[in-house]
Amino acid sequence: MAAFATVEDYEKRAAVTLPAGSPRRAQVEVYLDDASALMRGKIPAGFTPPEETTRAIAVAVTRRVIANGGGYRQRTIGQYSETLGEAGGLYLTEDEIDQLQPEDDTDPDADAAYSVELLDRSPHGWRDDPADFCRRLL
Repeated sequence: MAAFATVEDYEKRAAVTLPAGSPRRAQVEVYLDDASALMRGKIPAGFTPPEETTRAIAVAVTRRVIANGGGYRQRTIGQYSETLGEAGGLYLTEDEIDQLQPEDDTDPDADAAYSVELLDRSPHGWRDDPADFCRRLL
């Protein structure tokens, strides 16, 4: 299956130019494919999120893994110290997963209020609770 975003989408959002045939361009392309596969695992069957959303998330995931592929939380070089927000690697945040979910009751697992109509199709009609009947005899 095709990735949700292209290398050109990545270049526009990251403000970089990746020459054709360069190792970095090939790496970004593979990460976009990986991010898309990861996202497909979180999208419920029968639901299609907006194209703009999937494109933005695929690029964000790819930018994260490119920026912090080693998974560092903090690094220090001499007197310079930097703390990175996430653990790095290829992952989706909780917010990104939420964006891949439907917002209404089309999701079979969605918690929604509903009504149930009770209908008695018995040939004998409605009968009192047998427990009530036994109490009346006593």
